[in-house]
Amino acid sequence: MTVAIFEPEARLASREANHRFLNTLAALHGLLRSDFGGFADPAVRDAVRVFSSRIQAFANVHRALGEDDGEVRVDAAAHLGRVCEELCVAHLAPRGVHCEFRSDPATMPREACQRLGLIIVELVTNAAKHAFPGRSGGWVRVSLRRTGTGWLCQVADNGCGLRGGGTGDGLTLVRRLTQALGGEVRLHSDPGGVIVTLSLPDSPSARI
Repeated sequence: MTVAIFEPEARLASREANHRFLNTLAALHGLLRSDFGGFADPAVRDAVRVFSSRIQAFANVHRALGEDDGEVRVDAAAHLGRVCEELCVAHLAPRGVHCEFRSDPATMPREACQRLGLIIVELVTNAAKHAFPGRSGGWVRVSLRRTGTGWLCQVADNGCGLRGGGTGDGLTLVRRLTQALGGEVRLHSDPGGVIVTLSLPDSPSARI
């Protein structure tokens, strides 16, 4: 049986888990500043400042994913744009990688938009970790375009391409999340980079 993943109990559990994670990040941030912030060595102080900003950026990513103003449908372009901005701060900018986000005007059911945000987080995080080994610089581009039958969401990079043919846990999760939205995934990889294209229906619904 197929069940909606965001029934009231599941929604509350998701919010509680996100709230606890944000509290954990806040505690880690506080410990970092209290335990290491008093060092006189400028190199240590700079390292604390940089790591502190990374923790705050991770928190902002999850805060953006979990935000809920009570509206059933949301501005997907604004929501996903904010997620990409925070991902850039948390993952890409420290590696010298540039991030671009472009979107047609878009509104989606809140749960579906948040699910799409999770997919983008997974793909951008994978690119940050694996696409640019031993290299500073490059780009990751995220786009959301309207088609005649629905939406195309694309995450592309100019890194080294995939190893293992795209069978890792991250892409397996992306495929499952996309299927839960009623969509399909297409993957292209070569030594010039990776392009992941999600084809989504006109009104994607978050289901398991």
